[in-house]
Amino acid sequence: MRGGWKTVLIFKALHILSMFAAVTALVGTEVFIVLAIWRRDVQALAMIYRLTRRPGPTVFGLFFLLAGIAFGLLTAATGGFDLLAGWLIAAYVLVAALILVNLSPPKQKVRKVAIEAMEAEAGQRPVEEVVRNMADVPMANYFITNVVLLATIIADMVLKPF
Repeated sequence: MRGGWKTVLIFKALHILSMFAAVTALVGTEVFIVLAIWRRDVQALAMIYRLTRRPGPTVFGLFFLLAGIAFGLLTAATGGFDLLAGWLIAAYVLVAALILVNLSPPKQKVRKVAIEAMEAEAGQRPVEEVVRNMADVPMANYFITNVVLLATIIADMVLKPF
């Protein structure tokens, strides 16, 4: 170990804690959004979106995700890991995929409907219109994809299969 075992353990602990916080904040928020859309509950979706916008769980989740990535790289660098090991390359690809999924049109549609829900709650848009738009949100696509990607990243980090 290049950086000493204490340094590596500190970075590893910070990596694990940061990633745990990121997944909790990001997936937890999405669970409530998916439930509100599934139930076609405009008021709940408006409330969740209002509560989770900046500075909310999503911002904190992104902060912890970036911190976790940095601590993971520091762990690898100070622990003598090969940064081009197969399991790390798989993790890089999976994290990139996770980011792309969350920039994808289905995710943007969720945000659009959430904003519409807030407008409906404020009386600026008919509630029925938002309910119709909720039916068009492919919530399972982005939610299940996020959960599968996160679970695969965790399995890759723990099992180091390559």
